Amino acid sequence: MAYLQGMEQTTVTATMTELFPALWFNTKNSKPTNSKELENFIYDYDNSKSNKAYVDDKDKKQGEKFITLAFSKIEPRMKEEKIQNAYAITKYLYDTHAENPISYVVWGYRKKPKGVPDNHSGDVFLMHTNKEITGVSLKAGGEKTMEPKLNTYVGTTLRQPYYKEIDSQAETKLKNRLWEEVYSKIKTPKSVTKSNYYEVQNERQKPHPDMVAGLVAFWTRSGGDKTNNAFDKAYQVMAKVCREELVKIVNKNVKATKEWIRKEFRLQKEQKVPLLLIKAVKENYMELGDPLPNFLPKVTKIKAYLNTNSVQEWFIDLMSKNKKLTLKMVIRSDSGFRPEKPKGKIGKFNMLKLQYKGVTK
Repeated sequence: MAYLQGMEQTTVTATMTELFPALWFNTKNSKPTNSKELENFIYDYDNSKSNKAYVDDKDKKQGEKFITLAFSKIEPRMKEEKIQNAYAITKYLYDTHAENPISYVVWGYRKKPKGVPDNHSGDVFLMHTNKEITGVSLKAGGEKTMEPKLNTYVGTTLRQPYYKEIDSQAETKLKNRLWEEVYSKIKTPKSVTKSNYYEVQNERQKPHPDMVAGLVAFWTRSGGDKTNNAFDKAYQVMAKVCREELVKIVNKNVKATKEWIRKEFRLQKEQKVPLLLIKAVKENYMELGDPLPNFLPKVTKIKAYLNTNSVQEWFIDLMSKNKKLTLKMVIRSDSGFRPEKPKGKIGKFNMLKLQYKGVTK
């Protein structure tokens, strides 16, 4: 069976930790006794029933689709892990309910519930009986891992209005460098050029078919999945170029970078609808703190730079008059390269994953 990969996999597994607890809480009067009980409930769940977890019918339709995919297209070991995480979040809901009673829980997939700004970073929203609303951003991982608080892409970031204002050609510069240092070195017909090896239409990449064929042939010649081959080394160059271009734009203007952090990073900050960060670790959960929101207004200098010992890491130093915070950033492929679906590694062009992993200790 072909299991989901990349963004499709991420969307479905995120739904498991976000939607599954909401459906249970809105239906049941007490927490499940174990993760298997939660799994059986979701497997048998009748999605035609009314449930306040959905803001509208479109989100309900997507929820039904993702539930089906969770049980049919997610690798069994990962499915078991995400069910455990969903169980942890369900326990969190009931523990919160005991302190500040919750009327129902809403899944914030595409639409937010009434009273919540459209750009709020919450994954689920706790609608308390006292009419208060709490937004919760959910993470999952190991006990000591630093989970991303920003999940976006290199090209998407370069298109943000505050960065386009200070360098309207930043995306083009990246495209030209990637051609010169990576893609021009791959055997392709003369039909493939610097200007057309990929194009961006409606903010979506459209690679030239001959460029894609060249990537598949290059991957095959290099030994496929073997590491440290020519294909893998080309990816390392690509990741370095992307990191270097992001470092340039971040360093260009303090005001623009502060706006980027304020708008795009999932920060735990004071706002009309509070945002809490909760992390599931197997069948348990923990609350996460972040010193960045309170420090950001004081920042007067910024310095971004590469971790020269890593293929994917880079850092941003935020400095005030008397203090410095260092943000751990990552640029990487979120999927491997497969000839039948060549969108991983150098098949990502300017859309490598861009993440903020937290303040370094």
